Amino acid sequence: MDNNQKDSFLSYEANAWFERNFEVISNYNPDDDRVVDLFKKYNFDKQSILEIGSSAGYRLNALKNLIPNTNVYGIEPSQKAIEYGENNYKEVNFTHGTADNLSMYEDASFDVVIVGFVFYVIDRNILFKVISEVDRVLKNNGVIIIIDFFSEASLKNSYHHIDEFQAYSYKQNYDDIFIASKLYYLLDKSTYSHESKELDASNDYSDKYSITLLKKDINSSYK
Repeated sequence: MDNNQKDSFLSYEANAWFERNFEVISNYNPDDDRVVDLFKKYNFDKQSILEIGSSAGYRLNALKNLIPNTNVYGIEPSQKAIEYGENNYKEVNFTHGTADNLSMYEDASFDVVIVGFVFYVIDRNILFKVISEVDRVLKNNGVIIIIDFFSEASLKNSYHHIDEFQAYSYKQNYDDIFIASKLYYLLDKSTYSHESKELDASNDYSDKYSITLLKKDINSSYK
């Protein structure tokens, strides 16, 4: 592509996304958060959580309240989101950056990695670098939670929030990449309408997203 999508998101779209969604963020209710609900249902008691694309850290703050002994970390491209988070969520440890460079975190340093609506805007030439970094920082027997668009096929669309240059979104089921490695297995996956936020079994594949829970077990497939 003519423009580096990563640099463009860092310089423009990350802050613009935060501003567009500020009302939703400021009215966040953890009781409505299905990621928080997964922690409750699976009775997770994890020591360390990283959220990639953490925005202002509202979900991490909710998880810290749910599991007081956990340490929560967020990496986020929007400096405005981080500034808001640092003022409002003192327990969250923020880093300004993107998912292709998690060098500030050691190998196998997290029990949980949450990746929410990130994979679909990543440049295709660094997608596997991002996946490698996620895998590197996740402990064996840790879990990944992926929130992203559901699609019946791999789709490339223009990213309609940006007019200044050509940017793209890429819809596909990113959990498939992890599962195909035989190093991860599926624990849970639910699919929702992006508009209504309710469980959705309709044929309208253009308006769905999924929340997927994967467990890393590097020995499970090798008998």
